[in-house]
Amino acid sequence: MEDLRKEFENYMEDRCVTSECETEEDSYEYPDYVEAINAELMPPSKSGVYISRWDLKMVGDAIDASIAMDARARMYKMLMRSVHDKETMGLLLGAFSSLIDAKIEPYKEMMNAYPVVSPIFQEKIDKAERVKAYFEEVLKTYFPEE
Repeated sequence: MEDLRKEFENYMEDRCVTSECETEEDSYEYPDYVEAINAELMPPSKSGVYISRWDLKMVGDAIDASIAMDARARMYKMLMRSVHDKETMGLLLGAFSSLIDAKIEPYKEMMNAYPVVSPIFQEKIDKAERVKAYFEEVLKTYFPEE
């Protein structure tokens, strides 16, 4: 019985099942802008659009960053690891802006087809436009001209 307990404990340590284990992702120091953008972009209630895992993968492809399919939060962080300079950040935020434009296009079509729902979709479009404007602030704040 004691051997079984020891074997189980070794298994738990090897698989890093306990909360004491620290993964590579946990130890990586992300810049402040990573959380700032995440807080504005990822929640649909703040951005007006839902960014799916496939969307994150497409944005990664747009900036030549290969990211694996995973949970959205992890994929976002993997994507942000590929940003090291203002140019790459500009490409990334441009890709996100293009994605947002594509996501709000159906909202505009619905507003034209069904004017009664315009207030609902206009609110989502306004949020999306606010996030796109926020991207410019991020570039100016975290990547100032030298």
